[in-house]
Amino acid sequence: MAKPAKFLRNVPRLSTLFPLVLYVLFILCILVLAFSSRSHSDGKGPKTEQAGSGVSSNESPNGPAPLVYRKLEESVVKELTEAFAKADTNGDKHLTVQELAKFINFKIREHIDEAIRTNPIMFVEIDHKPRDGLVSWDEYQGYWLRGQGIQGDSHMKKSAFDKLDRKVKESIARDKAHWMEAARTDPLSLTLDEFLSFRHPESSTVNLLNLVDDILRQFDVDGDDHLTVEEFSDVQTTDLGEGKKFILSQNVRERREEFTKVIDKNRDGKADRGELLSYVDPRHPRYAIQEASTLFTLADANKDKKLLMHEMLAKSAIFISSKMVHTAESFHDEF
Repeated sequence: MAKPAKFLRNVPRLSTLFPLVLYVLFILCILVLAFSSRSHSDGKGPKTEQAGSGVSSNESPNGPAPLVYRKLEESVVKELTEAFAKADTNGDKHLTVQELAKFINFKIREHIDEAIRTNPIMFVEIDHKPRDGLVSWDEYQGYWLRGQGIQGDSHMKKSAFDKLDRKVKESIARDKAHWMEAARTDPLSLTLDEFLSFRHPESSTVNLLNLVDDILRQFDVDGDDHLTVEEFSDVQTTDLGEGKKFILSQNVRERREEFTKVIDKNRDGKADRGELLSYVDPRHPRYAIQEASTLFTLADANKDKKLLMHEMLAKSAIFISSKMVHTAESFHDEF
Protein backbone atom coordinates (compact mmCIF):
# COMPACT_ATOMS: atom_id res chain seq x y z
CA MET A 1 0.00 0.00 0.00
CA ALA A 2 2.93 2.31 0.41
CA LYS A 3 3.74 2.42 -3.34
CA PRO A 4 0.20 3.31 -4.54
CA ALA A 5 0.00 5.99 -1.95
CA LYS A 6 3.28 7.47 -3.15
CA PHE A 7 2.05 7.38 -6.82
CA LEU A 8 -1.13 9.20 -5.99
CA ARG A 9 0.81 11.87 -4.19
CA ASN A 10 2.85 12.51 -7.43
CA VAL A 11 -0.22 12.78 -9.75
CA PRO A 12 -1.20 16.47 -10.37
CA ARG A 13 -4.39 17.54 -8.80
CA LEU A 14 -7.56 18.11 -10.89
CA SER A 15 -7.54 21.80 -10.00
CA THR A 16 -4.15 22.08 -11.71
CA LEU A 17 -5.03 20.10 -14.88
CA PHE A 18 -8.34 21.81 -15.64
CA PRO A 19 -6.92 25.28 -16.47
CA LEU A 20 -4.18 23.66 -18.56
CA VAL A 21 -6.73 21.74 -20.64
CA LEU A 22 -8.80 24.87 -21.20
CA TYR A 23 -5.71 26.76 -22.38
CA VAL A 24 -4.83 24.02 -24.89
CA LEU A 25 -8.41 23.97 -26.24
CA PHE A 26 -8.36 27.76 -26.62
CA ILE A 27 -5.13 27.61 -28.66
CA LEU A 28 -6.62 24.90 -30.88
CA CYS A 29 -9.75 27.00 -31.54
CA ILE A 30 -7.62 30.00 -32.54
CA LEU A 31 -5.62 27.88 -34.98
CA VAL A 32 -8.78 26.38 -36.53
CA LEU A 33 -10.39 29.78 -37.05
CA ALA A 34 -7.23 31.25 -38.58
CA PHE A 35 -6.88 28.34 -41.02
CA SER A 36 -10.54 28.58 -42.01
CA SER A 37 -10.28 32.35 -42.70
CA ARG A 38 -7.17 31.83 -44.83
CA SER A 39 -8.89 29.13 -46.87
CA HIS A 40 -11.78 31.48 -47.73
CA SER A 41 -9.44 34.27 -48.78
CA ASP A 42 -7.58 31.86 -51.13
CA GLY A 43 -10.79 30.97 -52.89
CA LYS A 44 -10.94 27.48 -51.35
CA GLY A 45 -13.98 28.21 -49.30
CA PRO A 46 -17.60 28.33 -50.48
CA LYS A 47 -18.22 30.91 -53.28
CA THR A 48 -20.97 33.51 -53.14
CA GLU A 49 -23.48 33.28 -55.97
CA GLN A 50 -23.04 36.18 -58.39
CA ALA A 51 -26.72 36.15 -59.18
CA GLY A 52 -27.45 37.05 -55.59
CA SER A 53 -25.19 40.05 -55.65
CA GLY A 54 -27.63 42.12 -57.67
CA VAL A 55 -24.87 43.50 -59.96
CA SER A 56 -25.45 42.97 -63.67
CA SER A 57 -22.86 43.15 -66.42
CA ASN A 58 -24.03 46.68 -67.22
CA GLU A 59 -23.76 47.91 -63.65
CA SER A 60 -20.84 48.92 -61.50
CA PRO A 61 -20.08 47.10 -58.19
CA ASN A 62 -21.25 50.20 -56.36
CA GLY A 63 -24.71 50.13 -57.92
CA PRO A 64 -26.54 50.68 -61.22
CA ALA A 65 -24.99 52.79 -63.96
CA PRO A 66 -25.98 56.47 -63.80
CA LEU A 67 -29.44 57.12 -65.20
CA VAL A 68 -28.12 59.74 -67.61
CA TYR A 69 -26.05 57.13 -69.47
CA ARG A 70 -28.95 54.71 -69.74
CA LYS A 71 -31.17 57.52 -71.03
CA LEU A 72 -28.51 58.50 -73.56
CA GLU A 73 -28.34 54.95 -74.88
CA GLU A 74 -32.12 54.79 -75.11
CA SER A 75 -32.23 58.05 -77.08
CA VAL A 76 -29.56 56.79 -79.49
CA VAL A 77 -31.45 53.56 -80.10
CA LYS A 78 -34.67 55.51 -80.63
CA GLU A 79 -33.09 57.91 -83.13
CA LEU A 80 -31.45 55.11 -85.11
CA THR A 81 -34.60 52.97 -85.08
CA GLU A 82 -36.73 55.84 -86.37
CA ALA A 83 -34.23 56.72 -89.10
CA PHE A 84 -33.93 53.07 -90.16
CA ALA A 85 -37.71 52.69 -90.40
CA LYS A 86 -38.03 55.82 -92.55
CA ALA A 87 -35.20 54.77 -94.86
CA ASP A 88 -36.60 51.25 -95.25
CA THR A 89 -39.25 52.27 -97.76
CA ASN A 90 -40.27 48.74 -98.79
CA GLY A 91 -40.42 47.47 -95.20
CA ASP A 92 -38.19 44.42 -95.72
CA LYS A 93 -36.23 45.07 -92.49
CA HIS A 94 -32.94 45.85 -94.23
CA LEU A 95 -31.44 48.73 -96.17
CA THR A 96 -29.68 48.66 -99.50
CA VAL A 97 -27.07 51.29 -100.33
CA GLN A 98 -29.59 52.83 -102.75
CA GLU A 99 -32.24 53.15 -100.05
CA LEU A 100 -29.74 54.68 -97.63
CA ALA A 101 -28.43 57.13 -100.24
CA LYS A 102 -31.96 58.18 -101.18
CA PHE A 103 -32.84 58.83 -97.53
CA ILE A 104 -29.61 60.79 -96.87
CA ASN A 105 -30.28 62.92 -99.95
CA PHE A 106 -33.80 63.59 -98.63
CA LYS A 107 -32.39 64.65 -95.25
CA ILE A 108 -29.86 66.96 -96.90
CA ARG A 109 -32.51 68.64 -99.05
CA GLU A 110 -34.83 68.95 -96.07
CA HIS A 111 -32.13 70.60 -93.97
CA ILE A 112 -31.05 73.08 -96.65
CA ASP A 113 -34.64 74.01 -97.56
CA GLU A 114 -35.40 74.59 -93.87
CA ALA A 115 -32.27 76.73 -93.43
CA ILE A 116 -33.16 78.92 -96.42
CA ARG A 117 -36.79 79.25 -95.29
CA THR A 118 -36.04 80.22 -91.68
CA ASN A 119 -33.07 82.49 -92.40
CA PRO A 120 -35.08 85.69 -93.14
CA ILE A 121 -37.36 85.01 -90.15
CA MET A 122 -34.43 84.91 -87.72
CA PHE A 123 -32.75 87.84 -89.50
CA VAL A 124 -35.78 90.11 -88.99
CA GLU A 125 -36.14 88.94 -85.39
CA ILE A 126 -32.55 89.92 -84.57
CA ASP A 127 -32.37 93.12 -86.62
CA HIS A 128 -34.05 95.68 -84.37
CA LYS A 129 -31.42 97.98 -82.81
CA PRO A 130 -31.73 99.70 -85.24
CA ARG A 131 -33.88 97.98 -87.85
CA ASP A 132 -31.63 98.83 -90.79
CA GLY A 133 -31.54 95.65 -92.88
CA LEU A 134 -28.28 94.56 -91.27
CA VAL A 135 -27.54 92.31 -88.31
CA SER A 136 -24.67 93.60 -86.21
CA TRP A 137 -22.44 91.44 -84.05
CA ASP A 138 -23.87 93.18 -80.97
CA GLU A 139 -27.44 92.34 -82.01
CA TYR A 140 -26.60 88.73 -82.75
CA GLN A 141 -24.55 88.26 -79.57
CA GLY A 142 -27.33 89.62 -77.39
CA TYR A 143 -29.87 87.40 -79.16
CA TRP A 144 -27.68 84.31 -78.76
CA LEU A 145 -26.95 84.94 -75.09
CA ARG A 146 -30.65 85.38 -74.32
CA GLY A 147 -31.26 82.04 -76.00
CA GLN A 148 -28.79 80.53 -73.51
CA GLY A 149 -30.61 82.16 -70.61
CA ILE A 150 -27.81 84.69 -70.08
CA GLN A 151 -28.41 88.40 -69.65
CA GLY A 152 -25.75 90.36 -71.48
CA ASP A 153 -24.32 91.38 -74.84
CA SER A 154 -20.97 91.74 -76.56
CA HIS A 155 -20.17 94.70 -74.27
CA MET A 156 -20.62 92.83 -71.02
CA LYS A 157 -18.00 93.55 -68.38
CA LYS A 158 -14.95 91.34 -68.26
CA SER A 159 -15.86 90.20 -64.74
CA ALA A 160 -19.25 88.98 -66.01
CA PHE A 161 -17.71 87.35 -69.10
CA ASP A 162 -15.12 85.52 -66.99
CA LYS A 163 -17.93 83.91 -65.00
CA LEU A 164 -19.47 82.31 -68.10
CA ASP A 165 -19.19 78.56 -68.61
CA ARG A 166 -16.17 77.45 -70.65
CA LYS A 167 -18.36 75.92 -73.37
CA VAL A 168 -20.26 79.20 -73.73
CA LYS A 169 -16.98 81.07 -74.16
CA GLU A 170 -15.84 78.55 -76.79
CA SER A 171 -19.12 78.94 -78.68
CA ILE A 172 -18.76 82.71 -78.69
CA ALA A 173 -15.18 82.46 -80.01
CA ARG A 174 -16.24 79.98 -82.70
CA ASP A 175 -19.16 82.18 -83.78
CA LYS A 176 -16.86 85.19 -83.97
CA ALA A 177 -14.48 83.34 -86.29
CA HIS A 178 -17.35 82.22 -88.56
CA TRP A 179 -18.76 85.74 -88.49
CA MET A 180 -15.52 87.21 -89.79
CA GLU A 181 -15.46 84.66 -92.62
CA ALA A 182 -19.04 85.48 -93.65
CA ALA A 183 -18.71 89.31 -93.38
CA ARG A 184 -17.57 90.28 -96.87
CA THR A 185 -18.66 93.95 -96.86
CA ASP A 186 -18.50 95.07 -93.23
CA PRO A 187 -16.83 93.09 -90.40
CA LEU A 188 -19.31 94.53 -87.89
CA SER A 189 -22.55 93.54 -89.65
CA LEU A 190 -24.06 90.97 -92.02
CA THR A 191 -26.53 91.24 -94.87
CA LEU A 192 -29.30 88.66 -95.30
CA ASP A 193 -27.18 86.49 -97.64
CA GLU A 194 -24.12 86.83 -95.42
CA PHE A 195 -26.20 85.85 -92.41
CA LEU A 196 -27.17 82.62 -94.22
CA SER A 197 -23.48 81.99 -94.97
CA PHE A 198 -22.72 82.57 -91.29
CA ARG A 199 -25.34 80.20 -89.90
CA HIS A 200 -25.55 77.65 -92.73
CA PRO A 201 -22.55 77.91 -95.06
CA GLU A 202 -23.63 74.69 -96.81
CA SER A 203 -26.89 76.42 -97.82
CA SER A 204 -25.36 79.61 -99.20
CA THR A 205 -25.24 80.03 -102.98
CA VAL A 206 -22.49 82.62 -102.51
CA ASN A 207 -20.33 80.02 -100.75
CA LEU A 208 -20.97 77.50 -103.53
CA LEU A 209 -20.08 80.08 -106.19
CA ASN A 210 -16.83 80.78 -104.36
CA LEU A 211 -16.12 77.06 -104.40
CA VAL A 212 -16.75 76.98 -108.17
CA ASP A 213 -14.26 79.85 -108.52
CA ASP A 214 -11.70 77.85 -106.54
CA ILE A 215 -12.19 74.80 -108.78
CA LEU A 216 -11.80 76.83 -111.96
CA ARG A 217 -8.72 78.54 -110.57
CA GLN A 218 -7.13 75.18 -109.83
CA PHE A 219 -8.20 73.19 -112.92
CA ASP A 220 -8.92 75.66 -115.74
CA VAL A 221 -5.50 75.59 -117.40
CA ASP A 222 -6.36 77.69 -120.47
CA GLY A 223 -8.46 80.21 -118.51
CA ASP A 224 -11.58 79.99 -120.71
CA ASP A 225 -13.89 79.69 -117.68
CA HIS A 226 -14.79 76.10 -118.65
CA LEU A 227 -13.41 72.72 -117.67
CA THR A 228 -12.65 69.97 -120.13
CA VAL A 229 -12.46 66.32 -119.16
CA GLU A 230 -8.66 66.46 -119.53
CA GLU A 231 -8.39 69.45 -117.19
CA PHE A 232 -10.71 67.92 -114.61
CA SER A 233 -8.95 64.54 -114.66
CA ASP A 234 -5.56 66.05 -113.83
CA VAL A 235 -4.88 64.21 -110.56
CA GLN A 236 -1.92 66.46 -109.78
CA THR A 237 -4.26 69.41 -109.19
CA THR A 238 -6.17 68.63 -106.00
CA ASP A 239 -5.38 71.35 -103.46
CA LEU A 240 -8.32 73.74 -103.19
CA GLY A 241 -6.87 75.50 -100.19
CA GLU A 242 -7.30 75.17 -96.45
CA GLY A 243 -10.87 74.67 -95.31
CA LYS A 244 -12.29 73.91 -98.78
CA LYS A 245 -14.72 71.03 -98.58
CA PHE A 246 -14.86 69.25 -101.88
CA ILE A 247 -14.80 65.55 -102.74
CA LEU A 248 -12.74 64.48 -105.72
CA SER A 249 -11.97 61.01 -107.03
CA GLN A 250 -8.31 60.15 -106.79
CA ASN A 251 -7.46 58.60 -110.15
CA VAL A 252 -7.78 59.59 -113.81
CA ARG A 253 -10.27 56.89 -114.79
CA GLU A 254 -12.70 57.75 -111.98
CA ARG A 255 -12.50 61.47 -112.68
CA ARG A 256 -13.08 61.06 -116.42
CA GLU A 257 -16.09 58.87 -115.72
CA GLU A 258 -17.42 61.33 -113.15
CA PHE A 259 -17.01 64.25 -115.55
CA THR A 260 -18.84 62.44 -118.36
CA LYS A 261 -21.69 60.95 -116.34
CA VAL A 262 -22.22 63.53 -113.58
CA ILE A 263 -20.84 66.97 -114.46
CA ASP A 264 -21.22 67.43 -118.22
CA LYS A 265 -25.01 67.43 -118.37
CA ASN A 266 -25.35 68.66 -121.97
CA ARG A 267 -22.61 66.34 -123.25
CA ASP A 268 -20.69 69.08 -125.03
CA GLY A 269 -17.34 68.03 -123.59
CA LYS A 270 -17.09 71.08 -121.33
CA ALA A 271 -18.36 72.06 -117.89
CA ASP A 272 -19.51 75.65 -117.44
CA ARG A 273 -20.18 77.46 -114.16
CA GLY A 274 -23.81 76.31 -114.04
CA GLU A 275 -22.85 72.66 -114.35
CA LEU A 276 -20.09 73.06 -111.76
CA LEU A 277 -22.48 74.84 -109.40
CA SER A 278 -24.87 71.89 -109.61
CA TYR A 279 -21.96 69.53 -109.05
CA VAL A 280 -20.73 71.17 -105.82
CA ASP A 281 -24.24 71.68 -104.40
CA PRO A 282 -24.65 69.40 -101.33
CA ARG A 283 -28.09 68.49 -102.68
CA HIS A 284 -26.44 66.71 -105.62
CA PRO A 285 -27.10 62.95 -105.29
CA ARG A 286 -23.39 62.13 -105.48
CA TYR A 287 -22.80 63.36 -101.92
CA ALA A 288 -25.50 61.08 -100.53
CA ILE A 289 -24.20 58.13 -102.57
CA GLN A 290 -20.66 58.67 -101.30
CA GLU A 291 -21.78 58.89 -97.67
CA ALA A 292 -24.07 55.87 -97.97
CA SER A 293 -21.24 53.84 -99.53
CA THR A 294 -18.89 54.82 -96.70
CA LEU A 295 -21.45 53.86 -94.04
CA PHE A 296 -22.01 50.50 -95.73
CA THR A 297 -18.27 49.83 -95.86
CA LEU A 298 -18.00 50.47 -92.12
CA ALA A 299 -21.19 48.76 -90.93
CA ASP A 300 -22.06 45.89 -93.30
CA ALA A 301 -20.27 43.27 -91.21
CA ASN A 302 -21.07 40.21 -93.36
CA LYS A 303 -20.65 42.10 -96.64
CA ASP A 304 -24.01 40.91 -97.99
CA LYS A 305 -24.88 44.41 -99.24
CA LYS A 306 -27.78 44.53 -96.81
CA LEU A 307 -27.70 46.74 -93.73
CA LEU A 308 -29.59 45.28 -90.79
CA MET A 309 -30.67 47.11 -87.67
CA HIS A 310 -28.23 45.28 -85.40
CA GLU A 311 -25.34 46.17 -87.74
CA MET A 312 -26.37 49.79 -87.58
CA LEU A 313 -26.56 49.70 -83.78
CA ALA A 314 -23.12 48.09 -83.62
CA LYS A 315 -21.74 51.20 -85.34
CA SER A 316 -24.09 53.65 -83.66
CA ALA A 317 -21.47 56.38 -83.21
CA ILE A 318 -20.79 56.84 -86.94
CA PHE A 319 -24.51 56.79 -87.82
CA ILE A 320 -25.45 59.28 -85.10
CA SER A 321 -22.85 61.73 -86.44
CA SER A 322 -23.83 61.15 -90.07
CA LYS A 323 -26.26 63.07 -92.27
CA MET A 324 -28.67 60.18 -91.97
CA VAL A 325 -29.53 61.19 -88.38
CA HIS A 326 -27.99 64.54 -87.36
CA THR A 327 -27.79 66.28 -90.71
CA ALA A 328 -27.23 69.85 -89.47
CA GLU A 329 -24.50 68.91 -86.97
CA SER A 330 -22.73 66.87 -89.64
CA PHE A 331 -22.71 69.81 -92.04
CA HIS A 332 -21.57 72.30 -89.44
CA ASP A 333 -18.69 70.05 -88.43
CA GLU A 334 -17.54 70.08 -92.06
CA PHE A 335 -17.91 73.77 -92.90
